[in-house]
This record gives sequence, structure tokens and C-alpha cells, in this order.
Amino acid sequence: YLCNLLLFFLPGSRLFSLKRYLLKSIGVKVGNNVRIMGIRVQGVCLTIGDNTFIGDQTVITGGRSKVTIGANCDISSRVNIVTGTHGIGNIERAAGKGYSEDIVIEDGVWIGFGSTILHGVTIGKGSIIGAGSVVTKSIPSGVLAAGVPAKIKKYLY
Repeated sequence: YLCNLLLFFLPGSRLFSLKRYLLKSIGVKVGNNVRIMGIRVQGVCLTIGDNTFIGDQTVITGGRSKVTIGANCDISSRVNIVTGTHGIGNIERAAGKGYSEDIVIEDGVWIGFGSTILHGVTIGKGSIIGAGSVVTKSIPSGVLAAGVPAKIKKYLY
């Protein structure tokens, strides 16, 4: 909690080394030259690859699952990466038993502003996720996907 609080109050476009240090102190594996504007991490095992940028007010949360963000990724501001969910319960309580699934964001991915990446998803190398998209299923490499839910709009390479 203290780490998230400190990260909240640090200026967005500066002190990247201190932010990397703070994240490493809570067990996050952080690569070289990672630039983080603002981030909140809760309940996940997080790995961030070299030369990755993460924008302001990004939330990475969920159950006890892994989130792997590759090298050379650009994740815009207000992106939500959520490993946790619930099964369907019953009429008295619609949210059933909680569980979580790993998320993998491969190298070179660009995720647009305000997108949400949900449990169990892999986003393939070099893909782009359009702003405001909700990724509910895995996305292959080299595509532009957008929408709610995100669907392939264009093959890039």
C-alpha cells in the first residue's frame, strides 16, 4: 500500500528510476529503461520488460495470477489490466466463486487510452489495441484490434 501511495504522489513525467526502485521493492520484475507515469499494482505477480512505457492512472489488479508485459510496449493512460473474475453464482448472489487467470502482453504491443484487458488474455507481438477497447479474448500478433469486445480490424504486417 505504501508503494502505491508513493507512486501516486510522484510526478508523472519524472523520477522513473525511483519508480522502478519502488516497484522492485515490492517484488515486481522491472526491466531496463522502463518509464512509468503512474501505476497501481494489487495482488498480482508482475513482470515488465525493457524499454516499456506505462501511462498515468494505469491499474494492474486481480487475483494471485501473473501479468507479463513484454519489452518495447507502450501502454497508454487509464488502462486496466484485470486478472480476476467470478464464476456465475446463484439468484441470491450472482457473483460466484472468484478466480484469476494470467495475462500476457507480448513484445512491442501498443495499448490505447482507457482500454481494459481481462483475465486469461494474451496479446500477440506487435499488436495494437484501440483506445477504449475491452479485450476479452486473446489477440494474435501483428493486428489492430478495437471495440467492445475487441475484434480484429486490420492485419498490420
